[in-house]
Amino acid sequence: MEKRINFIDIARGFAIIFIVFGHTITYSNHCDLIYKILCGFHVVLFFILSGYTFKIKENETFFKFIRRKFTRIMVPYFVWAILFLIPFFIFGQEVSSNLGAKANFELGNQLFNVLYGNGNSQALKQNTALWFLPALFSMEFIYYWIIKLIERKSKLIKILTVIPLLIIAFCVNSYLKFILPWGLNTVLVLGIFFYLGYLFREFNIFSKEKLFKIYYIIPMLLIGVAVALLNEKISAVNYRYGNLLLAFISGISLSITMIYISFIINKNKILEYVGKNTMDILIFHKLFILVCQTKLGYISKLMKNSNILIEMIIGVLVVILSILLSLMLAIVIRKFMKLIKDRVNAEKE
Repeated sequence: MEKRINFIDIARGFAIIFIVFGHTITYSNHCDLIYKILCGFHVVLFFILSGYTFKIKENETFFKFIRRKFTRIMVPYFVWAILFLIPFFIFGQEVSSNLGAKANFELGNQLFNVLYGNGNSQALKQNTALWFLPALFSMEFIYYWIIKLIERKSKLIKILTVIPLLIIAFCVNSYLKFILPWGLNTVLVLGIFFYLGYLFREFNIFSKEKLFKIYYIIPMLLIGVAVALLNEKISAVNYRYGNLLLAFISGISLSITMIYISFIINKNKILEYVGKNTMDILIFHKLFILVCQTKLGYISKLMKNSNILIEMIIGVLVVILSILLSLMLAIVIRKFMKLIKDRVNAEKE
């Protein structure tokens, strides 16, 4: 098993925390600018990190690669996307009235949305965060071939490959209006960040010798924040990027800043643990956030109709609670599944 990279796990921890926090303050009335900044890079950061850690095992065929990725990414997606339909059918109407989301209870339509694998246009309303998994699978499917094609090429060729990827991104964003399955619209636009992550590892960008200096990082942070605020609110799930050039600038600037900060931290058991379990948090956190937004009365009102300080404090507390409960639920489920597996094996013997 390949040794994990501490600062990458820390950066993943930051990325999922920002995503959970963004989902928490979505309906707050005074955190719009903070939400706008988060939307400017948190999904991009995940794609960069996924590209950085992308590996094709030695002598691994394409079919073995796809089977491995499908098992790790798409099997959990289908299982939980279908299981989450149960609470959605039970509580969906109340969530709809509280949050202004249209709840569609037609089973056939919901199953089609699960198969199509997109969270946009009210699809996957049972848990919109799940949209990321088919997009990630499609990303790895496509970039398997791109990386295979250029892996033995010169460094110059690898760098120049960015150009056609940029052209594709701008053309798709401008002219492709049809929503493709499994997040392919996202892949064709934001896939360049996955590729940049791959290049960062290939060129060892974040080694101690080549690490960006602090006097580069501070301006990069300020530029990223300023550009994110200048641009429209980005929504990767709905393929809304505003000015794509500004979206790319804010995404890369803020993502590199967070990776740099993670490199400086280097060791933090809590952030590393969170970063190692992003799948569990991604799958379950929305359940607990929805409870806080719709079921807790006074708390949910404070989250929407207080002042920025109160909404931020409550938002942070909800994030901590949601992540803790997600991790605990995942542990319980794994132990339960192991118990069933052991019992089945015992009966076979």
